[in-house]
Amino acid sequence: MTCPSDTSATRDDRCPGVMRLHEAADGLLARIRVPGGRMSPMAWQALAAAARLGDGNLHVTSRGNVQIRGLVEADQQELLDLLSQAGLAPSATHDRARNILASPLAGRLAGHGPIGSLVPRLEVELLSRSSLSGLSGRFLFGLDDGAGDIARRRPDLGARWHRTGSLELLVAGDTAGVYCGVDSIAEILADLAEHFVSIPEHGWRLAPGTDQHRSVLAAARLHERTVEVPADVAGAGENAGDEHPLPEPHPPVGWIDSPDGSVSLLAVTELAIIDHRLAEFLGAIDTDTTISPDRVLGIHGLSEGQAEQVVRVLAPMGLIFDANSPWVHATACIGSSGCSKSHADVHGDIRAAANDLRLDPLAQHWVGCDRACGWDHESTLYEAGPDGYVTHASPKDEK
Repeated sequence: MTCPSDTSATRDDRCPGVMRLHEAADGLLARIRVPGGRMSPMAWQALAAAARLGDGNLHVTSRGNVQIRGLVEADQQELLDLLSQAGLAPSATHDRARNILASPLAGRLAGHGPIGSLVPRLEVELLSRSSLSGLSGRFLFGLDDGAGDIARRRPDLGARWHRTGSLELLVAGDTAGVYCGVDSIAEILADLAEHFVSIPEHGWRLAPGTDQHRSVLAAARLHERTVEVPADVAGAGENAGDEHPLPEPHPPVGWIDSPDGSVSLLAVTELAIIDHRLAEFLGAIDTDTTISPDRVLGIHGLSEGQAEQVVRVLAPMGLIFDANSPWVHATACIGSSGCSKSHADVHGDIRAAANDLRLDPLAQHWVGCDRACGWDHESTLYEAGPDGYVTHASPKDEK
């Protein structure tokens, strides 16, 4: 689900978290922020236990976060205890202000900058600023390793790794024309976020072309720790940095060999749902894992033998490593099983269409009403109405 579509700054931000739950047709819903999609084994174990409080499943979102459905009010304290022990609920005041996307393969393939360590540094910086508790649950930070996977999500504030090793700032989804060092980015992004919340009637997000956008962009260019030219290029000539590789492409799911000899496994699940038993098994793997905004699970740092064992054990439990599976590019909102506004049993409909989806390589998202919960604004939208589904092309296809 996404947050309600009203963008008026005068309305209360109704995005759910773990401190404030959302009332849905199938019970209360908790949204657990997973900054950068970085998951530890302890986090998986905590989420597995938390899922059993609800409908038994974890629902992965288009921001790499996790939702638990079917909760009741009496579950909330136990939920908080479980998540707090695993570091998934570090702040009552900043619960919904920790929306950070980050490239899942950062530092693991040629040309993918090593930015993974910036995620916890940015989270700590955000939590340390009392003023940033006022950020809405929609405001989005992004850290891109140079592949463009996060930049295309148009974060309100972010940075993209440059092949010289510097970071290029992103403001309202576009390049800001200034760069900074890796050691400075967390502080700079927090400073700019503070500037944004200081603007009267700033709204919930940083909309392109607005006075707020221009004000934050000016602040980025005037910041004492940004420069107009990447530090490693200044004074080194126009060919500086040519020895740095461009990001290496990779399949959306499957077996990924890293230059250091390790293996990353990328996988999806049907309808981006992970049942609690699969979550427990993911928690039993003593390695780094990620959840991407494309709802892809990454299991990293494996030896070949470990990777083969993971596939043997977890594929029968629901992890899909086949790039030709329809569930690589087909997602859906909860539909009438969990939402009173839905016009259709979306999950039932998309499962019935799975064979046809297999023949359609275009990403698509199915929803039960015009709120279009969970849509990434990139895939083709199938919207249910009283008379059936209507198709909307992705905005990028319309350009």
